[in-house]
Amino acid sequence: MSMMKCAMQCAAAAALCVALSPAMAASTPAAQPFLDVLVHQYATCVEPAYHQVDLLLQDGTGRYQIDVKGEAYTIELQERMGFSLQAGIGGPVAAVVKLDRPPKEQFGEQVRWRERWLRDVAERSGVELEERALAGGARLLAVNKGEIKGNYVGQSLLIDAKRQLFIDIAWPNTLDTYRGPEGARYVRQVQDDVWQRLLSCPPTA
Repeated sequence: MSMMKCAMQCAAAAALCVALSPAMAASTPAAQPFLDVLVHQYATCVEPAYHQVDLLLQDGTGRYQIDVKGEAYTIELQERMGFSLQAGIGGPVAAVVKLDRPPKEQFGEQVRWRERWLRDVAERSGVELEERALAGGARLLAVNKGEIKGNYVGQSLLIDAKRQLFIDIAWPNTLDTYRGPEGARYVRQVQDDVWQRLLSCPPTA
């Protein structure tokens, strides 16, 4: 990697952490906003660059199964809301976002399993799991493909222990900028931009 590319990626990472700091630092263990309130806030914060569509509300509890190296684990959900983010009104979908809140007593266990699953995805894809420590104890994990191909170019997970919340984002391979020689750089640019806009929202008490 050239010195120029390295400097650009370091600058983007630093900018992301700065943008997240006020929102994360101000949240408290008691701050458990309803997910529909968060989703409404995020819809405002991402504009005008992105437009929220395909709103999904899961009514009541739910579950799904993940497998890690032959071990199965059931993810239990107490709340889930999801939505897509278009790159501008009527544009291609740049991100598919899911907000998950598990039963309180299962949060720590789910952190371990979700992280194991992402590490397994990274290992099978031949890439490193990217990790960022954020203000307030939150962490951002990401797996990005080494080669831009297939339906998706990456998967991210924000673990917010203070709000007992997971924010899971899948990144579709939909933007024209991903197809050029600088595709991987544009993927990270879009990811940093979306995260900055989502999590620069003022925290909800």
